[in-house]
Amino acid sequence: MKNIFKMVAVAAVALFALGCETTNEGPKEGQLATPEFTCSVTGNAIMVSWEAVEGAAYYEITISNKATQKTDNTVYRFEDLEYNTEYTIKLQAISTDESKNSQIASQKVTTDELKALQYREWYPKNGAAATAISNNGRWVVGGNDRSGFVLDLSKEEMVEFSGVEFFDVADDGTAVGASFETNQDGTAAILIGDKMVEIDLSSVAVKHGMSCATGITPDATYIVGWFWEYDEANSYFAQQYGAVVPFCYDVLKDRVIVPTEGERIYNENAATAIKAVAPDRTLLGYQQSQGIHSIIWADENTPYEYVHFEYNDDYEPVFSLGDTQNLFTQSGRYIYGKATDFANGQASLPAVYDRETKELYTFTGGSVSAMSDQGVAFINDAPYYLGTTSYVVDINKGEPYEQIPFEEWIFDEHNVDIASFHPSTDETDGDNLYMEAVITIGVSEDGTKFLGITNTMQGWLTYVVDINGEPAPEQ
Repeated sequence: MKNIFKMVAVAAVALFALGCETTNEGPKEGQLATPEFTCSVTGNAIMVSWEAVEGAAYYEITISNKATQKTDNTVYRFEDLEYNTEYTIKLQAISTDESKNSQIASQKVTTDELKALQYREWYPKNGAAATAISNNGRWVVGGNDRSGFVLDLSKEEMVEFSGVEFFDVADDGTAVGASFETNQDGTAAILIGDKMVEIDLSSVAVKHGMSCATGITPDATYIVGWFWEYDEANSYFAQQYGAVVPFCYDVLKDRVIVPTEGERIYNENAATAIKAVAPDRTLLGYQQSQGIHSIIWADENTPYEYVHFEYNDDYEPVFSLGDTQNLFTQSGRYIYGKATDFANGQASLPAVYDRETKELYTFTGGSVSAMSDQGVAFINDAPYYLGTTSYVVDINKGEPYEQIPFEEWIFDEHNVDIASFHPSTDETDGDNLYMEAVITIGVSEDGTKFLGITNTMQGWLTYVVDINGEPAPEQ
């Protein structure tokens, strides 16, 4: 486990060292003057210009340790660079007498962020489907059938992985999920750089089998998940929680802990897992006992409580907010997903719970598969794993809660015309079928980016709608 902390610390030291590089002092006697240069950035290109240095035969210029270029001009242009990336440019005036070469001038420059389109889509070659978007809207991760990917939206760069599935991602791109390298059933792991590092659960598990990291705070300091305890008889935590045990990993303290058990309504030990974590480290999970019930821990040391669970005098469940896929919104204010109406044939309902007002909202359809802190919920008219059409409900507008097709809503509210981008699922001329068979699964914290997936003949398609992006180019 300490390897994880060491890797994070080493990375931080390396970044600090890079950030401290400075330009050399003035020229020594007899040396050419150190060239003074300016940089102008246009997209992913950098134009460097400088005043001629008296006595210079030519100049040598380099960018971030790439091959040095020679020029006798006083301008140089670097093109086709990475977007939103910091580069170090170095320039030296060269004399016919090597001993008189100038000192090296150095400057750090960052290229522009990519001007994203309002609609973008990707087909991961390994078949993975998107699972989460970071709070800041920069990163998207995915996983399916032991394959995964990490997508940097600021650069439109996707890295695909085999033997890995990702389920959440922090604002710096740190992804968490499961690695299948040493355990075919999966082991909770963190992506640091390009390496998956397994979380050492030996301090809390006697003999654990499969495990999974399901959530991470935006600052990448706290991770949650669950593990399957194979030796229940000798496990203190399995005696509390049953075979499936929740865990938290504090990255900075390099410590794994099992959160404090709450007061059970039913005595039987049943599967208990953590699904998500809010920025303030509030934990959201579920308990499977006489149904599935959402539970919440104020912190790892506070006993969990049921979020919204109604039962009769005989302790038979009547109504419960609960599902294995229920999640927090970006700040943790809302809990969204599904609820079960046991009094009406165990009907499953899309549901949202407002932790501030303690109000529960239910709708018709399959599930609330995504939601923003702004109170906008995204509903599928079939269960989460089937999803046919994505609808939008703004709970701020009050009842009756009108469900508007996503494509119509995004056009009316934000003037984004998805059809104009001719998405891959637009199968017929003049009839955009884009919003058929899709699931909206994530929203950025500021409510400007919407992440979705759809299963097509070519495999899983991941799409992002960005209301601050550029409209489709005119044909």
